[in-house]
Amino acid sequence: MATATANEQPTVRSPFFTTKVITFIAFTATLIFSQNMFSVSSQIGVGDWEFWIDWKDYAWAPFVYTWIVAVHFPVYSYVFNKFFKINFGATLVLMFWFLQRTLMIQLFYVGMNNYPFNYVQLPSYLLPAMATDFTLILFGLKRHMGLYVLISCFLAGVLVVPGHALFLNVPFLASTVTYPDPLTVGQTHVMPVWSLIRMVIPKAPIPSYIAEGFTWPLPYQSFYDPVDIMTGFMGIMGVVWSGFTYIFLKAIFYAVEKTTKHFVTPAGA
Repeated sequence: MATATANEQPTVRSPFFTTKVITFIAFTATLIFSQNMFSVSSQIGVGDWEFWIDWKDYAWAPFVYTWIVAVHFPVYSYVFNKFFKINFGATLVLMFWFLQRTLMIQLFYVGMNNYPFNYVQLPSYLLPAMATDFTLILFGLKRHMGLYVLISCFLAGVLVVPGHALFLNVPFLASTVTYPDPLTVGQTHVMPVWSLIRMVIPKAPIPSYIAEGFTWPLPYQSFYDPVDIMTGFMGIMGVVWSGFTYIFLKAIFYAVEKTTKHFVTPAGA
């Protein structure tokens, strides 16, 4: 009968939590948790604004939108890359959230309340999520985390506005309508639906008599366009939120380091 020699090293199996199965379970749990947190944050901060053709309040939108994209997406992108080696974590979270949101809209908004679902077809957060992922790849992961957070939060905030316009119902918005001039009896203006919507909806940051002018080729003056002002404001707010995002990320990895430093790699791992 064979016996173990004194010099033979005992073989220890890797613990269960180091297997690929647990890694997959952890990845799935992280993905579900993150996309649901994003969904809750969007419902609390944005509500049904994203379902409308144009935002109703240009004064408050930069605060709620940048809070979502400038905090959530950089954290998602960094965490998924750090722990699961996935470069497009923010986009992945967003697409799962989009599937969930689409199901809820079709079931409750359209199916039960006859909501006219001819507005936003894709999430306006798509460009901000992709921007944070690409920024993570370009600016490194370890030595340049501060630079990554700053640039990604800024880009995420700036790209919300063009992302919202890009994924609208473009054929409907491009169709022309005849609008009577409220200042001249009998005179009309032919303009796209998009221009009409932006003209008649009050824009909070700029008085309507400055932002909207009938004497210009377009029914709004480009220099005073509230969308341009809002986009710049979103970028500024993204930079402000980048500080909180950096502190949050540092706290995450500090906690992970303090927790895992007591672990010993088992023999045979």
